[in-house]
Amino acid sequence: MRTIPGKITAHTGLLGVIGYPVEHSLSPLMHNAALQAQGLDMVYLAFSVQPFHLGAAIAGARALGVRGLNVTVPHKEAILGLLDGLDDLAARVGAVNTVVNEDGRLVGHNTDVVGFLEALETSVRGGASGRRFLVAGAGGAARAVVAGLCREGASQVWLYNRTEERSQALCRVARGWGPTECRVASAPMLREIATCVDVIVNATSVGMGETVKSTPIPVDIVDSRHVVFDLVYGPRPTALIAHARAQGAVAMDGKEMLLRQAASSYELWTGREAPVEVMRIAIESVGS
Repeated sequence: MRTIPGKITAHTGLLGVIGYPVEHSLSPLMHNAALQAQGLDMVYLAFSVQPFHLGAAIAGARALGVRGLNVTVPHKEAILGLLDGLDDLAARVGAVNTVVNEDGRLVGHNTDVVGFLEALETSVRGGASGRRFLVAGAGGAARAVVAGLCREGASQVWLYNRTEERSQALCRVARGWGPTECRVASAPMLREIATCVDVIVNATSVGMGETVKSTPIPVDIVDSRHVVFDLVYGPRPTALIAHARAQGAVAMDGKEMLLRQAASSYELWTGREAPVEVMRIAIESVGS
């Protein structure tokens, strides 16, 4: 499959995604398909950046005049202090997934919030409003999820993370984002909590790549009443998604959120409306 325009010159603009790991990313397929469809002289590449190289990577992007970047795990929070500015949402959420080069100034944005909410709406009629959620994770992706849930009026959010202090810290911040009740869940509470929530969200990287058979929460707390949203995506379903579907639950992986946040990033970089269906076809051509 052609993923890079055939005519690359000294004027071709560079976009990309930085993360670790990043080899699984479908973003190059999506964005290069969109750039080709609209005849834009840019290419989009994936860059594997280990955490201790993040500062050097951002300095390099600045020096090379990179037009824009997506930012994925584990850099969404760590990148904050390396940028020249943040938009209001990224500053409030405390996480960045999109960087725009504005005439030499690297400005951070967060399109994960809208990406998550739009993806959720495809499986939950009415979206987050009035519903109860169990969210696994407390990193950059979880911050975007919780910010979106608070913005849309979820009635209750339970936060579960292996490091409970991080859940507590995120909950304290989330209480300032709206009237949504935010509470911390410990491992012994998960089974009981699952009986009273509507939606379970995995906002960790557990289930990605080599950990596809692992789950951040016990799968046997899921039953047919739940909607399960795993932000992880890959060539095969994660253990959480597979179990949820076997129980008759509505379950979706992270591809729809990937698509929705990518469209918003693309529009920030190019000033054009994203060709969403072109991007969807590009990622749907790669396994399920």
